[in-house]
Amino acid sequence: MLNKLIEVNIDDDERTARKKLSPMIKNILWVGICCLTLVLMITVLAIMRKLTLQLLLLIIISTVAIFCATSIFSVQLWQRSKKRNMESLKSNKKSVLDNIVNLTSTGLTVLTLLLSASVMSPLDLGYGSFANFVVFLIYMSTVIWIISFVMYILIITIVFFWKKSSSIHQQLSYGTVSFFVGSFLTCALFMLTVAMRTGSGPVGFGLGLALALSHVIFIGGIAAAIFYDTKRLKILFAALAIIGCVVVSLILWYYLNDGYATKINVITPTERFPHNLTHDPSLNGNYSYGFLTYGSGMDNRIDYGSKASIITPTIDLSSIITLSTFNKQNFQFDESTLPLNGRIWYPANTSSGPYPIVLMVHGNHMSTGSSENGYEYLSTMLASQGFFTVSVDQNFLNLAPFYSSTEYGQMSKIKKYDVSFSRRPEFIARALILLETLKQLRLWNTQEKNQFYNQLDLSNIGLMGHSRGGETIAIAYVLNKLKFLPDYPGSISLSNYNFEIKALFSISGTDDGYTPLGYSLESHDVTMFGIHGIYDADLLSFSFQGKLKSLRFTSNSSIYNFKASLYVHQANHGQFNTKWGRYDLIPGVNQFINVRPLMKAEEQQHICKMYMAALMNIVLKNQTQYCILFEDYRSGLRYLPHTNYISTFQDSKEIIIADFENYDVTIGTIAGSKINATNLLLWGSVYVEVYRSAMLILQPMKDLIGKYAINLQNPVNGSSVRFMIGRTPEGLVNNLTVLLWYENETFDSHVVHVLPALSKHTYKLGSTEYVTAVQTVSFPLTSAFAGLEFVINETNAQFLIDNIVIAR
Repeated sequence: MLNKLIEVNIDDDERTARKKLSPMIKNILWVGICCLTLVLMITVLAIMRKLTLQLLLLIIISTVAIFCATSIFSVQLWQRSKKRNMESLKSNKKSVLDNIVNLTSTGLTVLTLLLSASVMSPLDLGYGSFANFVVFLIYMSTVIWIISFVMYILIITIVFFWKKSSSIHQQLSYGTVSFFVGSFLTCALFMLTVAMRTGSGPVGFGLGLALALSHVIFIGGIAAAIFYDTKRLKILFAALAIIGCVVVSLILWYYLNDGYATKINVITPTERFPHNLTHDPSLNGNYSYGFLTYGSGMDNRIDYGSKASIITPTIDLSSIITLSTFNKQNFQFDESTLPLNGRIWYPANTSSGPYPIVLMVHGNHMSTGSSENGYEYLSTMLASQGFFTVSVDQNFLNLAPFYSSTEYGQMSKIKKYDVSFSRRPEFIARALILLETLKQLRLWNTQEKNQFYNQLDLSNIGLMGHSRGGETIAIAYVLNKLKFLPDYPGSISLSNYNFEIKALFSISGTDDGYTPLGYSLESHDVTMFGIHGIYDADLLSFSFQGKLKSLRFTSNSSIYNFKASLYVHQANHGQFNTKWGRYDLIPGVNQFINVRPLMKAEEQQHICKMYMAALMNIVLKNQTQYCILFEDYRSGLRYLPHTNYISTFQDSKEIIIADFENYDVTIGTIAGSKINATNLLLWGSVYVEVYRSAMLILQPMKDLIGKYAINLQNPVNGSSVRFMIGRTPEGLVNNLTVLLWYENETFDSHVVHVLPALSKHTYKLGSTEYVTAVQTVSFPLTSAFAGLEFVINETNAQFLIDNIVIAR
């Protein structure tokens, strides 16, 4: 009887233990469901982001680890429940439950941060997205734990001085609360830093706060739903967790998507349509071509090391620059032994040589990349057309991970005296590497055993540069004709250059990276062209216009040169290089860019190919039939992608009537000219920064016909009159009348249809921006030119006009 009573009591105890244990099992199921939900959410987002398989597996493994840990705890709890009485079970249950809550909340927080890090990491080590992710995770976790430690001490202090704060401990441990607060602050501060880079600080900070808050609600809701036994509280906190999860997903989706489409109205003036090109200049030619690489032979990059076909010497630029520590370690050389590396595409038929030379140089990108590989599409085209094409490697001068850049060399010794000679010494180094490469080509051309012996036409050389490379080619052209470096003549002799550089082709080129003697670089008597994308997020304005402005032509020169530009709607900075792509800025910040309006990379590269082939064939092969493409882009519309273009053109034979650079607004540039203005609210010169030029602004008085006339004392003969014209964003009228007066007092009347100021939405958070740009227009002359008059008969008009010239 006693035995039965004992058995009954034991059964009752076991049933009681199981009954009291059942909430724990429910809690563990809650954890499992939450973990699986998180896996599903992260998997969907990871597929959208197209993350690496390693990263996706890491997130899943981490989640499974948390689930396994909670399962182990539940097994341990079950085993202990059989060995201890109900009182000890009650205390153990609370202790184990606290551990589970802390472990789960910490693990889920880390997983949320994993996803955030993979989306928003601004680091780019050049070793793949997984390495970048791990490094950033370590960095972010360190910051979080430091802040959490500070918050932990702060909470203990508050509890010590204010006992009521001990209620915090009844919900979550001090460490967990500190972790939540640390995560909250870190997310918000990180988002603010990223947003400030795009000029969207307030909105970005708001998004950062929203992400951090929703993240805390998401994780805290899960933890609280597990912890509390009350059904109502579980439902409440579960709902909060769901809301937090949805908001986190929406914010992350915002970063993951490409932005939003904007309406692009393509407008092409149809009057005075030029002759069309007879064929596409970017078509491959009839030359078969070969490929090889050259380098020091000691480079750890195999193409310039063991597989280099031609071994080249190193150069010492330690007096100019100091490489970043990372680049020294990564490339295993320093500024005293810089290599001459590159990739060559050359016509294979030796009987048709020698061939004109085109050197191409990339700009600044992450130094661990291979930016010089991104111009193969141009190189193969030019080689098939009979050009010897070289893409020069300068990655070791580029920005290193963690954003350490190339610094001053021995020139830094005079910086302490507040003596400034240039903004960035790397531009000098980039230019000198180009010139030293040309020295190697000149040497190869004279070596009988070299495969390029007598195959290189050193009297016809063209340079192409992208971004900082676009400015580098202008610097190389100037230094090419000097004997010493202007800023630091004792550093290096320049007397062995003096090459016949005739064409400069800039893609999204920078300006004023190198300012010798404190002035903008000025060049003379060379053909120069610049192309830029309106949706360029790296260089927000057409910076290279400054270099075009500072190019001067010698009057009455027998050598014909021109300078021209092309502004392309829906083109960005990076797609001109196949290795750079759609995003122009650093990872993380890139997610703020609105890339939806961009044209396809192939289309953008086709535009570049057309103008590159046309320029090099005009200047280096005298194929003048392509000149009309630069004089008026509409001549090539049948081969160009469908978008808006704005182009400018000037040449060395034109006579300047008015450039609006005079203080006296009543006279033109040409001697004996007089200016008269009637019924104009605005007329006179205004400085337009992007063009580094003063321009005429015209706006009529209300309800009156405005007139602006330039009269010449002595009529001028020419084939046509040209000028640049554009509308300001405030200008709502798209046309004006131009009267051309002749010496016999007759005139021709023309109506000019002017493109509106083109809009762009570069950033997702940004507002609509408008581009200030002017288009060159031309009118034929039937007699000697005696004057010109602009007539504006609508009130809401506002025009910019520049460089009125007579073409000969």
